[in-house]
Amino acid sequence: MKPNSHSNSERLEQAFDRYYPALFRYFRYRGAEADAANDLASATFERALDNLGSFDPRRSQIQTWLFAIARNLSINHWKAASNHPLAPLDEDMPAPDDPPLEQVVEFTQHREQILSAIQTLDERAREILALKFGGPLTNRQIAGLTGLTESNVGVILYRSLLKLRTLLASDQMEARHDC
Repeated sequence: MKPNSHSNSERLEQAFDRYYPALFRYFRYRGAEADAANDLASATFERALDNLGSFDPRRSQIQTWLFAIARNLSINHWKAASNHPLAPLDEDMPAPDDPPLEQVVEFTQHREQILSAIQTLDERAREILALKFGGPLTNRQIAGLTGLTESNVGVILYRSLLKLRTLLASDQMEARHDC
């Protein structure tokens, strides 16, 4: 018995409001600039709408289905781009009446350090981090998307976060020595 397409349309409409920000974050974690992340998140929903008839809520949650689409778009996007430099974070800068400039600069530098550190990880680790923190998906959902076991996903996350902490701590130590 095929799921009701009207019901799927309603699910997709609700999913847009709920998961668009998470998809945007996923693409940002993957290194996309803000405009590209918006385009890719929109393209995810366009592709989902085009393939709505293939979605079966008995087989997976809509969140998992959307991130499978996003993951495929991400792979194609990075293949098409010969390189993908770190995205500038100037769009993350607060308005002039927000916190003092010193705090804004510190926040922006910290974000740049984090994104730079993430780019030092291997492709699989970056993908898993993007799904976990950009998604946010559970380890089980990530395992289903990537073909890894849940425990393998957990180990990769643990090791990646440990490496990021080490890199960021060494960057902070270098910054203190430079002052």
